[in-house]
Amino acid sequence: MLLFHSDNLPHHGLERTFELAKEAGFDGMEIGINQNVDTHNPEYLKSLEARYQMPIKAFSLSEKKDETLIKVFQGTVREFQNCTLNLHNASSFAFKYQRWLKEIAPRLAKKYKHRLCFRNLPPEMMMGVIPKRRSNNLDALKNQGLVCLDLTALALSNNDIMQAITILKGKMKHIYLSNVYRRTPYSLPDRGVLPVESFLTKLAKLGYSANFTVKVSGRTLQEGNEEMTLQKMKDTVAFYDKYFNQDGQTLEL
Repeated sequence: MLLFHSDNLPHHGLERTFELAKEAGFDGMEIGINQNVDTHNPEYLKSLEARYQMPIKAFSLSEKKDETLIKVFQGTVREFQNCTLNLHNASSFAFKYQRWLKEIAPRLAKKYKHRLCFRNLPPEMMMGVIPKRRSNNLDALKNQGLVCLDLTALALSNNDIMQAITILKGKMKHIYLSNVYRRTPYSLPDRGVLPVESFLTKLAKLGYSANFTVKVSGRTLQEGNEEMTLQKMKDTVAFYDKYFNQDGQTLEL
């Protein structure tokens, strides 16, 4: 399935975001739990699912407010089942989130039949030399469990997205699609320095069967110009269909 991330249109209400994603042809939604209180309301989220026939298949948590949003994240995702929880590793001094991620998140996922994936983030440094987050590289992430691969974050870490397929193998269970265009991260996947076409084509041949989420910036979608935003969303779905939903020989993953 191709999901649309609710964070992609930060200046739109959730209902309008669902409506646009449906019209553009996306299969479902990923909800980013953030300071927008609508993302904390499972009854409202379920009403949007039903109204637009857009299933919520994944949740993520704002890395800027992870420690303050743990409680509402739990309260929201436990009202759903069979979703993917795409969670980032904790920063060095986020001790509450570190403990929650290690002790509570796995039990939460198991109880409500969710799939817990660890997501790579763009590299950040403290005092210019110390990594803000440990275990943010692919080898560390795959040793923790299942992985949500963020293509832009991988590129900003100077890693090859094609090589990531080999490194992660069966551990890659969710993918954030985007590109880097004219040095702008989280651009649309259909243009930029990353070989997203080859990446999707190879995954299709390998029989990859987990979900994708388009995770891009509102700027790259030209938020504020809804006609252009919708067209770019439609173009993204067409790009995905062209390179992933294609007929061809399936290889062994």
